[in-house]
Amino acid sequence: MEYDRHRHVLHEMTRLGATIEHAGGRLTHEEIDFLDAAEARTACITARRSYGVEGITHLYRDLLRASDRMWKEVNAGSGKNAPLRFATADVTVTGLRIEELHAALGPANLSRDYASLNPDHYFIEEDGDGMHAMETFGMYGAPTEMHLIADPAIPVPVEPAAGYLVLTAGSTSLASDGTEINVLAFHQYKPLDNGFAVKLGSLYPAATRRQIVEGHKVHMAIEFRAMCELAAGADAGLGADSDLVK
Repeated sequence: MEYDRHRHVLHEMTRLGATIEHAGGRLTHEEIDFLDAAEARTACITARRSYGVEGITHLYRDLLRASDRMWKEVNAGSGKNAPLRFATADVTVTGLRIEELHAALGPANLSRDYASLNPDHYFIEEDGDGMHAMETFGMYGAPTEMHLIADPAIPVPVEPAAGYLVLTAGSTSLASDGTEINVLAFHQYKPLDNGFAVKLGSLYPAATRRQIVEGHKVHMAIEFRAMCELAAGADAGLGADSDLVK
């Protein structure tokens, strides 16, 4: 899945007019298709980082506007009292404590490593009371540029599972005009003898496409695995044979 998404983003950036440099040359669409997994990952991370915040938002300006319209239409079509759609991913981590993960993922480190955590991550940076970020939800459609606020005290219509503690919760608004899009994060954890278990969660307005809700389960798992591998001092590009995260 990561391999496909890295190539997808490379194709997308190329269509938008980006120059994708790799191995001393500019990649064509055909050459992108012939990259192996490691090459595609390296080229994609390098390309996203190279543009910076202003460069990547300018490159994606039309798609970002399309994404803004989508979220406004989703919210308009959901109704105020409609139940949110809940996506969850269960992950078990061994050989790493939750405190070690927290210590490795301060704002500066998260900003530096964000593009390497998921092919659908573009940037994240501190912004007032929260974070300014750009990512694609659920591997569907276009990226969203947004303002994120993370706080375990943010109210969400979900109770922690039995034996689990709240890791964090979060709310999301559009960076363009501050519109609340009612996309929430709700992550829970449970300490284990040699690690911890997490229930990664995100909630969406009722009219959100099923592909976003289902796809973001995979997105969250990919991202969290990479976070844990970085915190453990491992390469976030490890394959499925890594025993750290299951």
